[in-house]
Amino acid sequence: MSNTQELSSSTTENDCETTPSLGYQLLNARQLAGLSIDDVAKNLYISKAVVNELETDSVPESSNALFYRGYVKSYAVLLGLDCDELVKTFRAQYHCDDDLKTMQTFSNRSKNDTHNNYLNWVTRGVVVVMTIAIVVWWQQRQSMSEMPTITQESIAVANEPSPRLPIAPIANTVVEVDTKNLQSTFTFSQDCWVKITDATNAVVAIGIKKAGTSIDVSGVPPLEVILGAPQGVEITYQQQTLDISSYISNETAKFTLPLEQ
Repeated sequence: MSNTQELSSSTTENDCETTPSLGYQLLNARQLAGLSIDDVAKNLYISKAVVNELETDSVPESSNALFYRGYVKSYAVLLGLDCDELVKTFRAQYHCDDDLKTMQTFSNRSKNDTHNNYLNWVTRGVVVVMTIAIVVWWQQRQSMSEMPTITQESIAVANEPSPRLPIAPIANTVVEVDTKNLQSTFTFSQDCWVKITDATNAVVAIGIKKAGTSIDVSGVPPLEVILGAPQGVEITYQQQTLDISSYISNETAKFTLPLEQ
């Protein structure tokens, strides 16, 4: 019995010692499949150094366990091995359960950070849009405040008739109206622009009169008279020469006939 027990114990220890490692299983399977390290690296899109680390059981402790677990799964699929069994062997051999938990926590934190960054960008965008809107509104308000305000006084001023301005001279043009209500003679000792309008707004005479000429005018009184050079004009009304010196201002004269007493 004693010899039997010793033999059984020795067999168990030998089985444990001869249990193939992850690297041994991958290396044998690759060689049986007739693949080179370059072939594996190209198919899995990983470096030859990673393939060598897996096959020689020399994965660095500082390596990312989550990535290497993915490499093991992809390698197992390529070689037709049991993925779950090889992953269990990988975890047991490199004691990477804690690392995987850490990686999962890091992954969740990264997702949260990404979400928070998105919210931050959205918030900044909203703030920028609101700032631009406020600036535009303020500028429009300033522009409106600078516009002139329409008041009743400005409307009243706009509706007032414009003052009569001298019409551009028409050389040597005289229009006479054949009415006999009021008659007067204008004698010119120098060139003078003249405009005479009667009570019906009919233009009795208008234009430039040359020095040495005279005109007889008649119309419905009162006659409105505008003279451009009144100092050189002599006016005869009812056989009397009128004194218009008190109506002269800035070398022009404006008055009505008959003269106001």
